[in-house]
Amino acid sequence: MSTLSTENAVKLVCTNKECAKDFIVIAQEVAFYQQKKLPLPDHCPACRHRQRMALRSERQLYKRICDKCKKQMISVYPQEAPYLVYCTNCFWENIE
Repeated sequence: MSTLSTENAVKLVCTNKECAKDFIVIAQEVAFYQQKKLPLPDHCPACRHRQRMALRSERQLYKRICDKCKKQMISVYPQEAPYLVYCTNCFWENIE
């Protein structure tokens, strides 16, 4: 990581070998990292965003029939899942 300090910002080079782009950390960000006793980032904002997105667990939604009233709904469980799944109205009827 090479740094070129200017009056308001720090210029860094992304350590991702596929990227290696220059990026700037503004003075407010530098102050934040120093206050929290954190090192300056090694990767550019785009590479950091890619890393965060890779950690997300995406959900898939399925059209499904409510097991009580037989109306079509959206669920995180497919129709062939071994669970009883109720629409919102039927669910709250059973809770109250």
